[in-house]
Amino acid sequence: MKTEMTNVDISAAVSELQNVINGKLDKAFLVNNQDGKELILKVHIPEIGSREIAIGLGKYKYITLTEYEREKPRNPPSFVMLLRKHLKNIKITSVAQHNFDRIIIFNFEWNELKYKLIIELFGDGNAILLDSEDKIILPLKIERWSTRKIVPKEIYKFPPQKDLDPKNLDYSLAKKLFLEEFEKEENKDTEAVRIISRTFGLAGVYSEEICLNSEIDKNLKNPKNEDIEKLFEGSKSFFKKVFGELKPKSTLKNGEFVNIDPIDLKIHENLKENEIKHYESFLTALDEYFSRFIMKKEIKQAESKLQKLVKKQERILKSQLDTKDKYEKQSVSNHKRGDLIYANYSLVDEIVSTIKDAREKMDWNGIKNVIKENKTHPILSKIINVNEKNAELTLKLSADYGNGLIEDTVPVDLRKNAFENADIVYQKSKKFKNKVQGVIEALKISEKKLAELKDKEKLDSEVLKEKEENIKKKERKVLKWYEKLKWTVIGGYLIVAGKDATTNEMLIKRYVEKNDIVFHTLMEGAPFTIIRTEGSEEIPDENIMFEVAKFAASHSRAWKLGIGSADVYWVRPDQISKTAESGEYLKKGAFVIRGKRNFIRSAALELGIGTLNYDGKLRLTTAPESIAKETFEKWILLKPGKLKKSDLVKELLKEFSDFEVDDEDILRALPPGETEIKLK
Repeated sequence: MKTEMTNVDISAAVSELQNVINGKLDKAFLVNNQDGKELILKVHIPEIGSREIAIGLGKYKYITLTEYEREKPRNPPSFVMLLRKHLKNIKITSVAQHNFDRIIIFNFEWNELKYKLIIELFGDGNAILLDSEDKIILPLKIERWSTRKIVPKEIYKFPPQKDLDPKNLDYSLAKKLFLEEFEKEENKDTEAVRIISRTFGLAGVYSEEICLNSEIDKNLKNPKNEDIEKLFEGSKSFFKKVFGELKPKSTLKNGEFVNIDPIDLKIHENLKENEIKHYESFLTALDEYFSRFIMKKEIKQAESKLQKLVKKQERILKSQLDTKDKYEKQSVSNHKRGDLIYANYSLVDEIVSTIKDAREKMDWNGIKNVIKENKTHPILSKIINVNEKNAELTLKLSADYGNGLIEDTVPVDLRKNAFENADIVYQKSKKFKNKVQGVIEALKISEKKLAELKDKEKLDSEVLKEKEENIKKKERKVLKWYEKLKWTVIGGYLIVAGKDATTNEMLIKRYVEKNDIVFHTLMEGAPFTIIRTEGSEEIPDENIMFEVAKFAASHSRAWKLGIGSADVYWVRPDQISKTAESGEYLKKGAFVIRGKRNFIRSAALELGIGTLNYDGKLRLTTAPESIAKETFEKWILLKPGKLKKSDLVKELLKEFSDFEVDDEDILRALPPGETEIKLK
């Protein structure tokens, strides 16, 4: 059962994680579970949307993109708060594996800001945030070794590295280093498979695969040069698959996952069809393997916890029943003793009087000897024991009440007469009888609690079973192309706008057609906004043009700055060029506008957010107030403000709770910067 990723697995995962590059960190969470922690990085990726990177730390160590829901904690720990503070809205510029080790490096950059998030998937695992100078800002866990320290303000150092990088096996030096590994003194009389494992830091299964590929016995010791040559070629063949021929699969036993691998392995050749499952993506395989496994484990633990509560309550109930039985016996026994004293009260008084008289003439040892020597005496034979410390005799008494002879041993206090002794044991009987009543009341409470727990166990067992059977991936909405941008409908025209430099460039290059009309504001940080004319050469009427100008201005940086209005101009697509003037350079998302610009002055910043029936479905978007009022089924007026987006989203989710709207729908539609609801 694989519980952690190998360096081979990490290499494959990192190659597929390149898809998160250019994504911006939205939020971070730390989920605690029975076997460790799971760091969740929620990232917004252009043209893809929000995705969550799941990083397992503890017993289970992995990294993947997850499609499974986690229960996020309400109060994030300090490490997560720090990630949010430093990395929120910062772009991921690279994801890399460090020297084929179990270390992943995320580089985050935005203008002058530069950070690294190091993920170590060895030991118990760790996550470490570094500044631009590789100084540790904060690790998830402080660690110290002889060669390095993972503590705040220390320069981060990587663990000692292997001499041979599997990505460089085509170089002659690599072959030389490989041969030298077999010549080392510590590797003499060591099996070939172990030397391969040490050389590349490979898991046993992959070292065995190299030996199989090389047709060399894995247990071979002191191989000849030609055998080492074969092992080297086998290594090259193996790593060629790792770096370029991914064929992810999981292996199963009785329908349960037991392993995952990113490549074809010879050891899998004889597996049956129902013992192997193929995947398009290794990240999908990792997600299904680790996420489902951990979530099932959590469900089992919840079930086990409830079972423990039931068993504990059953033990309490049994203990109470035993106590009740004991008290009942004590009550009956003492009542019986009281009856025996009453039935023999003259005999008891005579025995007490005799012992008291004897005590005036001799010591206790003398009295005990007399009793011992007179076992047939009609009075002394009734004395079973003398406890001088407590001034107590134990008498064997009997009585016949017509239902047969009863007898028992009865304690008698030498300082009291028969009736007083009888009263003592009667009081004890009464005391135990009262205790029985108390236990009976406690039993009623315990029986009720046990019944409730068993009902809950049965109900929860059914719920947990259903939950286990229905562990589902997040249902991601299939978005139309325009929904990945800012969009609306004005006067029957589809209006689309970019969100950033990347989507601006995509919009102009991919979606603008010959007769469309392109809007832009004079300030930097504004999106291109397009009227899709569907080939018509006619310019829409003045009112439509003015409303589109409002939409363009409202989704520009002017909204973030809180400006009341902005000047907007429009041009035709053939006036837009990616070719800069001689000696000039255009940034990403920037274009040169040539020819006449048609200005619309003082376009007001106003937006309504709401639901619009378009393209056969009710969709959430924004539009200027007058358009929202006319065409939206439900809408809320927005204005630039100081409300955080997270708080605004919560409010809007309540407002649109009757519609199939989630937080991602709202975030896609909102203008840049802080916004609040404007009361009508």
